[in-house]
Amino acid sequence: MVAKKTIHAPEWVEERELWSLLLSHATTKYEYFASRARAFETKHGCDLMAFKKRIDDSKEESFVNWDDLIAWEAFDAASQKWKTRHEELRACFIS
Repeated sequence: MVAKKTIHAPEWVEERELWSLLLSHATTKYEYFASRARAFETKHGCDLMAFKKRIDDSKEESFVNWDDLIAWEAFDAASQKWKTRHEELRACFIS
């Protein structure tokens, strides 16, 4: 959802520069969380859904795997949130 907002800034700051900074911030956040999620893909040799299935199908409980799953899900959710935010900002910037 996009709401029209006014940002007050000094005259020497250009509007495009503010948009650029916001986009850069969203990109940095997305890349950070996505890289943390990718580290779990590398560690476990599969994607998140396959790892969830592996844990669900396992006869043994592994607290390390459960901890990894919780962290992985959090990093995945955060990366998706920041990807969406980046797309929303781009849509505002382009229009």
